[in-house]
Amino acid sequence: MIHIEMKAVFRKKWVACLLAAAVLGGVIAWYIVLDPRFHTVIDQQIYRSAQLSVSELETFTASHRIHTIISLLGPEKGNPSFDNEKKFAQQHHIQMLNIAFASHELPMQNHLSHLITALLTLQKPILLHCFRGSDRSGMASAIALILLKDVPLSVAEEQFSWRFGVVPFTNSIGVIFFNRYEQWLKATGQSHSRAVFLDWALHRYVDPNGNIEYAIDSVNHRGFEDSFWTSTRTVTVQKSAGGYVFSGWARDEQQGAEVKTLMVGISHIFRQVTYIPPPVVSSAPSEVLSEPRPRWECAFDKEDIPAGCHDIRLSVGPPHHGVLPIQTRMQLCIDERNYQSMGK
Repeated sequence: MIHIEMKAVFRKKWVACLLAAAVLGGVIAWYIVLDPRFHTVIDQQIYRSAQLSVSELETFTASHRIHTIISLLGPEKGNPSFDNEKKFAQQHHIQMLNIAFASHELPMQNHLSHLITALLTLQKPILLHCFRGSDRSGMASAIALILLKDVPLSVAEEQFSWRFGVVPFTNSIGVIFFNRYEQWLKATGQSHSRAVFLDWALHRYVDPNGNIEYAIDSVNHRGFEDSFWTSTRTVTVQKSAGGYVFSGWARDEQQGAEVKTLMVGISHIFRQVTYIPPPVVSSAPSEVLSEPRPRWECAFDKEDIPAGCHDIRLSVGPPHHGVLPIQTRMQLCIDERNYQSMGK
């Protein structure tokens, strides 16, 4: 009898645990997927949220008189949420800006500069949002507090905390970005302030790409293709007796000029790029032309690159312990089958 009663008690506890787990799972799922996470950062100036539905946009933009939406996801054409939000903003005469950030990577310097300029100059109230309303929204909200309220770091960093679904010791963008800032403060012996942060963010911060914008367009006139399974883009070319010529462009965003010491790397071999003079374009004085991107080419001998697939890297100057190569997430694959059949 005692044994049967113990089994009944155990069964009830087990059922209770399962029910508790189901409820907890439902709460977490709601928090991650359905909760709009709309919060006030600075009353009547800055608000933050997750990606909102059209009905949620109607509710929050009207109740808080939002004039500007800054999406931290970047333009995502073909994404229904992006298209719906863009259409909503146009219909309601709300300015919409898209600046791309990754949730768990340091921001690109030109995107960071763009965000800072937007926070300082665009009409308020501003709604900042990413997908979940946690990582990217947290970093942007912390920056907004510093720029508009000159708050202490401890106050700014509350914007990417447990409260908003961010684990403080992870590589969330706000965590790693402000860790980098605090390391710089310690190394230079400076104290945080709005002016100091602005100076660092606009003039001293170095992003993972060395503050350069770049693109590698082709190898031997063949373009790169996206991979369905990974974020790596790949180009496949036949093995060539004439070697391999990379083409692309690069620009130093802080200097507003070509990256003079740019090098392309395959394995341990790095080659200096050669910039191509821009074409002469005649235009009427009334025409406004965008500033051309400095284009370059870089040649490798056929002996430099064996058959197979190789990661492509860039470096601003020869790579060494103080200059780390830029990982481009691009790959060159050399196919030597036809080359061998021709008896080369």
